[in-house]
Amino acid sequence: MIRSLRRERGLSQEALADLANIDRSYMSSVERGLRNISVLNIARIAVALNVPLRDLIAPREMTRSAVNTPVVDPISEPIASEWEPGRYLSLS
Repeated sequence: MIRSLRRERGLSQEALADLANIDRSYMSSVERGLRNISVLNIARIAVALNVPLRDLIAPREMTRSAVNTPVVDPISEPIASEWEPGRYLSLS
């Protein structure tokens, strides 16, 4: 998402990183999904891209399978057992 918005605005990674006051190499790794990113840095990027914060943190799409996924009972089955990096939030 960040990469596509950056490109739509004709910005290089370096230019966006400068606008967001973030290191360029950090920006690169965020776009490639190699880093976890703090809400503060997401907010900085949202301001630099002139988009609402929710546009960067909302799911890209709700698939039918996601809507029909049963709720996990945290007592009988820990939620962490189903967690996968990048499964729920992707910023690239």
